[in-house]
Amino acid sequence: MTDLLRDRLFLIWLLLIAVTLLSAMIGGAHGFAAAGHGAAATWAVLAIAFGKVWLVMANFMEVRGAPRALRLICAGWLLIVFAILLSTHAGIVPL
Repeated sequence: MTDLLRDRLFLIWLLLIAVTLLSAMIGGAHGFAAAGHGAAATWAVLAIAFGKVWLVMANFMEVRGAPRALRLICAGWLLIVFAILLSTHAGIVPL
């Protein structure tokens, strides 16, 4: 068991589970969104989701050890998609 807790990918997997539960609590029927903070809950859940995407890309898809250009392309793509989703939600960019 101690070897498992020293494994970086296992710890990242545990972190992904924890933030998944956190986003479910924030956006769930009894969470932050139910208290009348729907927009803030949406933004928080989206930020958590994109953080999870980065963790998966960097560690499980091994972008973390890739050449710098590929890391920058992946990070840029992620930021562009995140910005488009947030600006669409905010009503800045209509669908």
